[in-house]
Amino acid sequence: MSNTFLILDDDINIRKMLKQLILKNNLGRVVAELSSGEHAVEEIIFYKPDIVLIDLLLPFKDGIDIIEQTIAQGYSGKFIMISQVENEEMISNAYEKGILFFIHKPINRLEALHVIKMVSQNIELERSVNMIRNVLSGFDANSAQSGTSTVEDNIRSILTDIGIISEAGSKDLIAVIRKIILYKKKNPLLSYQLQDIYQEIAEEENGNKGTKASARTIEQRIRRTILKAIENIAQLGLDDYYNPKFTEYSSRLFELKQVKQEMKFIENPAEERGKINIKRFVEGVISQINF
Repeated sequence: MSNTFLILDDDINIRKMLKQLILKNNLGRVVAELSSGEHAVEEIIFYKPDIVLIDLLLPFKDGIDIIEQTIAQGYSGKFIMISQVENEEMISNAYEKGILFFIHKPINRLEALHVIKMVSQNIELERSVNMIRNVLSGFDANSAQSGTSTVEDNIRSILTDIGIISEAGSKDLIAVIRKIILYKKKNPLLSYQLQDIYQEIAEEENGNKGTKASARTIEQRIRRTILKAIENIAQLGLDDYYNPKFTEYSSRLFELKQVKQEMKFIENPAEERGKINIKRFVEGVISQINF
């Protein structure tokens, strides 16, 4: 696993720590470090790194603007945002604009390492898909369909591990993940919008069952299911912080900070609950599936 990285943060200590994390774990090569957003778009386009680690609030130009402008110019790499921003609306906007994962400062090294590895694995999978596509000179839809059951078995295994396979929204969640995997196979360089996928599932449900489900209905069922997942993982952590499922899933599917907040809530309901992000959860599941 070897990719190129560009680190964009105005804190030199953060840049040094991230670079050390990448090099020490043989994750790839850091091609550039930037301390402001002034020339960031030009630098990203020039170096074409596989992964950009980017802060949200930067001198001259913020991270969201940089992401939008680089994507508009054809950059197809991956963005991981690392910031101390707590505003949920700003974080959600960052996901909508193209980031794969958001890591809160102060940085937890284990969480950062998990996330960078996941994104690196996604890149390797995309490369493998492209290589196979070139060999076969085209995507074979029948073959894709034949592999669906194996993919779904893998998804079900993960949802069983975290105790949500029997939740009402698990079927919607499986459908979303399955559609995203097929989309990634066909369009490995393009991003997807969860709202579009919710709408597809709602239309399919209405056609099959004669219901009046909306994209919002699908999203709410999935959100409730993932909230149950973070509750289950947090409970595992309270029972045994070194439980293998806790160490595996707490930072793979959620922000570790939010899992710890959920643990506080379980111990004291006066505390706020931990927050979840659907896209992060979905990408975390996909990173564990060999498709």
